Amino acid sequence: MCGVFGFVSYDGKGPNLKTLSKIAEVTMARGPHAFGFAWLDWSGRLKMFKRTGRIVDHLGLLAMVADARVLVGHCRWATHGDPENNLNNHPHPADGGWIVHNGVVSNHEELAAEYDLYPVTDCDSEVLGLLIAASRGSLQARCAAVANVARGNLTMLGVWGHPARLVAVRAGNPLSVGEVRGGERFYLASLPDELPGKVSEVPDRSGLEFGPSVLTAFDVAGEPSVASK
Repeated sequence: MCGVFGFVSYDGKGPNLKTLSKIAEVTMARGPHAFGFAWLDWSGRLKMFKRTGRIVDHLGLLAMVADARVLVGHCRWATHGDPENNLNNHPHPADGGWIVHNGVVSNHEELAAEYDLYPVTDCDSEVLGLLIAASRGSLQARCAAVANVARGNLTMLGVWGHPARLVAVRAGNPLSVGEVRGGERFYLASLPDELPGKVSEVPDRSGLEFGPSVLTAFDVAGEPSVASK
């Protein structure tokens, strides 16, 4: 099942850790086996942490993301790959960034063979990051294409630097956004409970890109194909 959450700031400050902790607690209802997060700080450094276990037992670790400008997080319900092997847990690398994924990629082995990918974990979600790295075009286009070729419902969040951005894609599984202070901050989560501010559901088969200074929406539609490099 799994759950994802995220944060984007345009006001020069990191997330409210109390709010983020509440969102993480709610998200864990969708995944108690492992957790992780990747974030870009205000100095432009991209960082990642993940571990086995329930996030509610380690909420103090969220202090490490206090300097986050952009953040993606994950609570894992393990379906492919033992969570005791931390390589299987999220986030997974994606062309210089990190992704988190909610869903089951039932055709992950076929995709790895078709696009000549070489996974190093047993987690089906890893193939999504490998596909992003192996394809060309804008991040919007690549994330949309990945959502189309992956068999099964999904929600995917990714963080990248140079420039700072978070890309969110919804294709069947839930995702909501809380807008705070007139768009100065955004919180995202699989479940809307505890999201602050003006809360809205991301339309199905759509995506959002939170760029350095602007938020853009895009469609997740079209023929299921990935343009290889």
